[in-house]
Amino acid sequence: MTGIIGRNYARALFELAQETASMDAMETDVRAARDALFTDRDVRAFLSNRLISRATKKKLVRAGFESQVDPRVLDLLFLMVDRGRTMLIGEVAEEFERLCRLARGVRKVKVSSAFPLDAEERERITRSLEKRLSARVELETDVRPSLIGGLVAESDGQEIEFSIEGQLKALSSRLEGR
Repeated sequence: MTGIIGRNYARALFELAQETASMDAMETDVRAARDALFTDRDVRAFLSNRLISRATKKKLVRAGFESQVDPRVLDLLFLMVDRGRTMLIGEVAEEFERLCRLARGVRKVKVSSAFPLDAEERERITRSLEKRLSARVELETDVRPSLIGGLVAESDGQEIEFSIEGQLKALSSRLEGR
């Protein structure tokens, strides 16, 4: 889940990307920055260490990215270093990717099922969700044995319940209400 500060950084960068028609390239650059700065524990520790000067941190960022990423992405990274917010690069990348998907008319949907889904089932579910959501769907699946049967689809905070577990909970609450 993205916090408000990470969301604001991502939206500002996204608006720049739209203005200059460089959304795809910037999305790739933001992912590269996240992968290099957020996923490496040593780099994260270095950037979050308050005893290391901002100038030293910026030298590291410049050395790693100066000729590799869009200058606006580099500026964002410098701003995040200046404000002590480099730990938010994961959130910024997540939100930036979400905004890019929405601009392309694509929704990321996580589907949980009691058992692993085969390719044909994933394709049927994708087509059904695309009709229901009126958007192209990027499907992510996981197994949740507690569902007993059926599935649960989640996208942007919206949940679509098609599981036996959900039906039993709904039935239970109706019976308690009587």
